[in-house]
Amino acid sequence: MIMGKKIPVAKPDITHKEINAVTRTVSTGWITMGKKVQEFEKKVSKFLNVKHAMAINNGTSALDVILSALEIMPGDEIIVPSLTYISTANVVLYKNAKLILCDSDENTFNTNFNFIKKKISKKTKLIIATDMKGLPLDYDDLDKIRKIYKIPIIIDSAESFSAKYKGHQVGKQFLAHTFSFFANKNLTTGEGGMVVTNSNKLAEKIKILRNQGQLSRYKHIMLGNNYRMTDISASIGIEQLKKIKKNVIRKNIIAKIYNKSFKNNPYIQIPTLPNYVSQHSWYNYCIKVPKNKRDKLVKYLKKNNIETRVSFPPVHIQPYYKKKFEYKCNDYPNSYNAYKKMIDIPIWPGLTTFQAKHISKKILEFFQIS
Repeated sequence: MIMGKKIPVAKPDITHKEINAVTRTVSTGWITMGKKVQEFEKKVSKFLNVKHAMAINNGTSALDVILSALEIMPGDEIIVPSLTYISTANVVLYKNAKLILCDSDENTFNTNFNFIKKKISKKTKLIIATDMKGLPLDYDDLDKIRKIYKIPIIIDSAESFSAKYKGHQVGKQFLAHTFSFFANKNLTTGEGGMVVTNSNKLAEKIKILRNQGQLSRYKHIMLGNNYRMTDISASIGIEQLKKIKKNVIRKNIIAKIYNKSFKNNPYIQIPTLPNYVSQHSWYNYCIKVPKNKRDKLVKYLKKNNIETRVSFPPVHIQPYYKKKFEYKCNDYPNSYNAYKKMIDIPIWPGLTTFQAKHISKKILEFFQIS
């Protein structure tokens, strides 16, 4: 049976509550960064148990403003995993810094101490690591770098809002974490992001830099930019935050349905869940299948009205980076091999148990007939 309506890989949980919140904000006449942004920041700060939460217009800007605050200069070396979304690497080039890519673990999709250690030099000024698929990195393992080499680390936690590491919300483990509130995230504001930190000094600089470098109205003391979030976006975020726990619980239920369906199939590797992860955010549910089957499975599911994603192609095989730096596919073999096997299947709070079981059935069906 082919279900008539396409099942999307992700779908935001937007209801009349978000719509009404936007209407109330617009009706006040103040729609740019104001009281709603401040309220959103305070609520996120409390939720994550972190000192400072600063709303930004998107996740890329959140990374970029941190690099500005840390005064990254041209030629500074910054280590970034190749297996990440493109913005994690792009922000390095924005500063004319030197991008140093490292490999990642093929099972977790995350980088680690050993991969990063190989890339450290006397010129290394910063490390940006990514929580891939919403799975937190092994932060204790990663923290060995900070202790041994005294190099600051920031975490691109764009996908892991509401994930927990050893019982604690992701967000306060390193100097700074960034989040994205894009439409497919667990918490969305349409476009939006957040920088969180326990550093008073870093927070003070970011608050100035995100608002054109203004200390006070028309008094510009830094070369800043416009990274402001609007009150309209923040009003959506406030409503989204109210149901984040419920939605993540639902996504965990869906993940368990998939795990049970696939665990005994020799062709399907279910997501790795290390012991240090108290709660996965399940931004993506990503299975790995044989390389020669992956693209055929994508086509088969599309034919059956099931949307998928293959994300993300490693930075070193992206056309721009491959041409600029003359990377080869096997320069980062674990990242490349993981990418060739991965496929993200639908997981979102409104996905029904019937739909999840239907998706599972179609994937198993594919391996029976292929």
